[in-house]
Amino acid sequence: MKPKSRLYSLVKNWTKKPGLAVKEFHQGQLYEVMMQPESKQLEAWANSQDLSFELVLSSKDLVTEFVTLTSLEQASKEAVIGLVKEGIRAANYWHSSTKPHAIMLAMKAEWLSDPGLMNDFQEVLLKCYLPVGLIHVGISGLAQSKEAHQLQEALVQLQRLGILFHLLNFTGQDEECQLMLNHRFTHIHLASDLIRQAIPGSQCEKKLMALKALIHANDARSVAGPIKLMHEKSVAEKHAIDCYYGKHIMPQMTLHQVLKMGKIAKQQLAMKQLMNKQSQKE
Repeated sequence: MKPKSRLYSLVKNWTKKPGLAVKEFHQGQLYEVMMQPESKQLEAWANSQDLSFELVLSSKDLVTEFVTLTSLEQASKEAVIGLVKEGIRAANYWHSSTKPHAIMLAMKAEWLSDPGLMNDFQEVLLKCYLPVGLIHVGISGLAQSKEAHQLQEALVQLQRLGILFHLLNFTGQDEECQLMLNHRFTHIHLASDLIRQAIPGSQCEKKLMALKALIHANDARSVAGPIKLMHEKSVAEKHAIDCYYGKHIMPQMTLHQVLKMGKIAKQQLAMKQLMNKQSQKE
């Protein structure tokens, strides 16, 4: 048999090979296909389609400042480490795709004051090998925290690992200002209620202006969000808040949608218009 005819026979036999069928086990058992590694890949892909990420944009040029993991906001203490790993995996994915985005992990002060949770958190950070500056930690719930000394130690430990800090829900309370004096914060998030109630000429507006001046005096960037009303967006733009986020700025996105976002403002505007058209069709 000539080489060409042998190749022809092999291809012909391969094309006639019957397809693989999914066989069902007895009642009460899983499908055979679910026992294969592909099922885990499908599950991971399905999880990556959740709208779990929110982009924080610069109000000046709409460039992405960082990405927040929204699922951490209402998480239980037991689920924190698992969600932190999810956020770090996302940052690794964007970084490996040459489109690095910093991710902000919102953490309650009581979580950081827990020695066991802090040990697990540091272990995860030590294994991620991401460049310094790609992982941010946002601190909230200072008023509910009763372990101020342990919180201070936790922030020092995280700072040694190259973690950047955000202060969330800033209202100008004494414990918040004291924390700002003791630690370097790159971003300070103004309380949403303060922005919502900042009617022209009101005391809230004067307080907003004073807090913004205090933030800039500490070499930090001011953040407004989540913006839920057009009034809040206009207030943020009127007072030149550095960054903002929310459904009126940019809708929540999946892991892969964040990757498609460019650093150029025109690309982000085009993406936003496309998503608005899709939502109108639905």
